[in-house]
Amino acid sequence: MATDRGEAAEANIFSKIPMFEFLEVGELQRLRSLCDVAKCAKGDYIFLECDSPHNLYIVSSGEVKLLKQTEDGRETIVEMAYEGEIFGEEAIFDGQPYPMTAQALSEVELLSISRSDFFSFLRDNPDLALEIITELAARLREAQNTIRALAMERVEWRIARILLMLSRKAGVVQEDGVSIDLALTRQDIADMAATTVETTIRVLSNFKKLGLVDTEKGKIILRDKNQLDNMVSEGCRQH
Repeated sequence: MATDRGEAAEANIFSKIPMFEFLEVGELQRLRSLCDVAKCAKGDYIFLECDSPHNLYIVSSGEVKLLKQTEDGRETIVEMAYEGEIFGEEAIFDGQPYPMTAQALSEVELLSISRSDFFSFLRDNPDLALEIITELAARLREAQNTIRALAMERVEWRIARILLMLSRKAGVVQEDGVSIDLALTRQDIADMAATTVETTIRVLSNFKKLGLVDTEKGKIILRDKNQLDNMVSEGCRQH
């Protein structure tokens, strides 16, 4: 992972992140000046589970997958981070080791800020701390929904939920649907839905027959997002 200092990005990525939107231009520039720029090749590890927390990371471009190691040694995708999203914040705030491994899913450019510099910035901007608490609460709610889904929902609903999450974070709206252009394998989706790759292939094939999704050169296209939403809502109502 190669690192250099300075204004590598033309635009201030922080101004595009909701929790930082209220900051004045001068504060955004100060925050940007505290960051290092890191470029990672596809497959590079940014940090490993149980590493000591040194930096908070922001995705400037590309995608990062956050992994947990299972008892049999496999790495399972737990979460994804896309352009304008922050990761590694749990460890930064509580000072405990990173709870997950972060790996570049594609070529990635990151901004990183040290724990001490970020805390110093927070002390000068207490309103930002409230914004971060709100963001962390939303992530906790999403994590709780995911846990409930994995424990109680039918596999079709779980995979629909995963597809909708990916479309919200990385989807591109087109005339014929929402395109998810990510380097995710069927095994990755299976891991995120806590099922087997065979089941995932079967469910996606069934979704395709129903006209809900389509696949095209590595992309997944949501043809009927409303119906997938209804499917997830039905799962919520039944539990």
